[in-house]
Amino acid sequence: MAITLSSIHLALPASPFTPEFHAGQPSLVVPQHVPIPADIYAALLDVRVPLTIAAVYAVSAHLLNHCANGQPYAIAKTRLFKAFVVAHNIFLAVYSAWTFVGMVRGLHHALDKSSLPNAIGSLCKIRQETRGVLMMGNGTSTGIEGSFDGVPMEGLWEGALAWYGWWFYLSKFYEVIDTAVILLKGRKSSLLQTYHHAGAMICMWAGIRYMAPPIWIFCIFNSLIHALMYTYYTLTGLHIRVPALLKQSLTTLQITQFIVGGSFAALHLFVKLDKETPCLSNSGEIFATFTNCFYLAPLTYLFVAFFVESYTKKGSKAREGAKKSQ
Repeated sequence: MAITLSSIHLALPASPFTPEFHAGQPSLVVPQHVPIPADIYAALLDVRVPLTIAAVYAVSAHLLNHCANGQPYAIAKTRLFKAFVVAHNIFLAVYSAWTFVGMVRGLHHALDKSSLPNAIGSLCKIRQETRGVLMMGNGTSTGIEGSFDGVPMEGLWEGALAWYGWWFYLSKFYEVIDTAVILLKGRKSSLLQTYHHAGAMICMWAGIRYMAPPIWIFCIFNSLIHALMYTYYTLTGLHIRVPALLKQSLTTLQITQFIVGGSFAALHLFVKLDKETPCLSNSGEIFATFTNCFYLAPLTYLFVAFFVESYTKKGSKAREGAKKSQ
C-alpha cells in the first residue's frame, strides 16, 4: 500500500458496539532482544497488577490522610530520611532522563523520514506485524530499520517502546513513594496527587499491554517533565535556592504536555491512511488511546486548578479567606 497525502484523511473512530471493534485483540509481543524473560514481562502486564496496586494505593492514601495533622512524624526529622528523599529524587531524575533519551533515539530510528505520508504511517503502525500493511507500490517496506544494541528493528515498538515503555510503566508503581514522603511529613495527599499516580498506572498498563502507538507521546513528554521536576526536587532537598518562577514553569509545562500530548493522542483515533486502513490497527489500541484521553481530561482540570490556587492572585485571596474563617 502506498501512502499519499491525498489518501490520508480524518474519519470517526470505530464504534465500540460493532463486531469490528472487538475483533483482533492483539497478543502481547515481547521482542527477542529485550533481556527480560517473556513470562515475567507478560505477568507484570496482567491487568490485575495495576488495578490492585492502584486501588490499594488510593485507599491507603485516603485513610492515611486522616492521620495527617501538619506535624511530621519522627522519622521525617532524621538525617537518614532526608538523605533517602534526596537519593529518591536523584534516581528518578536520572532514570527519567535515560528514558527520554532512549525514546527519542528510538523514535528517530523508527520514523520513516522519506516523506510526510510515510512518517505518519510509521507513527501509526509501530509494530512489525502492523507495519506489514505499509507496503510501497514496489513491495518494499516503508519502514526505516533502527537498531537495539545492534539488532535490526522495524518499528518503534521493537526499537524502543517495548523496552523503555515497559520500565516506564513499572516506574509508576515506584513513584508512589512521593506520596509516602508527603504523608510522613505530616501533610495530606491531595486529590491531584492520588488521581495522578493511580491513573498513570492504569494508563501506562493499557498503552504497553496493547502496544498502542500514541503511548510513545506519554513516555517522551512525561519522562522529560519528570527529569526536570525531580531535578528541581533534588535541588530544593539540598537546600539550594531555586527561583520560584521555575516551579511555576514546571506546572505550566505539565499542563501543556497534557493538552498537546492528549490532543495528539486523540488524533490517532480519527486518522485513516486510506479508505480501509485506520491509523490504529485493533480494538486494543483504540481502548488504550481512549483510556489515556479520558484520564488526561480531569487531570488537566486538576492541574489548572492547582496552578490558579498556587500562582495567581485569585488563589492567594482564597487562601487568605480560608485562614480568616478558621
